[in-house]
Amino acid sequence: MPMEPKEQSGSVPSWLRKATGWGLLLAGIAGCILPILPGFPLVIAGLLILARDYAWAKRAVYKARRWAVHLRRKARARRRASAPAEPAVRRDRVS
Repeated sequence: MPMEPKEQSGSVPSWLRKATGWGLLLAGIAGCILPILPGFPLVIAGLLILARDYAWAKRAVYKARRWAVHLRRKARARRRASAPAEPAVRRDRVS
């Protein structure tokens, strides 16, 4: 039977970390439905905490990061495409 690694002294107990992660995740899901809570940030915070203990949460964080990078690149490309062209330099002749 493999031994579980001992937690370092001063670190948060596993049960408390998991309870906090699940609480934030559930509050975030409720926040997506209710207008009084910020849902998306709470879901991300819960997933970040749970990613230490659960592989599915780690995959979700990885996918969320890839999605955020994709959206950022898409927004930059859209901004560049819609930006007005630089005006041509106008040189008035002075006589």
